[in-house]
Amino acid sequence: MPGELFETLRQLSANNPFLKFMGMELLDAGEGWVKMKISFRPEFLQPMTVHGGATYSLADSAAAHALMTMILPDQRPTTVEQRINFLKAVRDQDLYCEARIVHLGKTLAYAEATITAEDGTLVAKSAATLMRLDRARRQRDEETEGQRDRETEGQKDGETKGL
Repeated sequence: MPGELFETLRQLSANNPFLKFMGMELLDAGEGWVKMKISFRPEFLQPMTVHGGATYSLADSAAAHALMTMILPDQRPTTVEQRINFLKAVRDQDLYCEARIVHLGKTLAYAEATITAEDGTLVAKSAATLMRLDRARRQRDEETEGQRDRETEGQKDGETKGL
């Protein structure tokens, strides 16, 4: 992966509010793959082991980042479907995820992820289908959303006026 593209991906990751909140970071990346980490926090415990949602979020974010290594700067990913198999409970360790794009189509991509604890123990395996969103599609979606908002506001105005 060219240095400039990796830096773009690193910046996107570092500036993502959700990833910051969760304590996730991009460690390494190449074309079609990434390695990410989520730092353990006691807030992740439920009550004695790390909540599966934290592990799932790491797998989801890593799959999306793996796809971004192949589609930036013109496209962005969104998850269509993801499944995960939890194999081992984790108590108080950082989690690492390696995600790879197994198939890249014109619209959809398929990714697999492996989540391990810092001691190397296999924690979970995940598979995801992601969609490639180009600028035109993102712009259409934003315009449609804006139209819906205007229509909703118009309906509210009509209700207020007793129509």
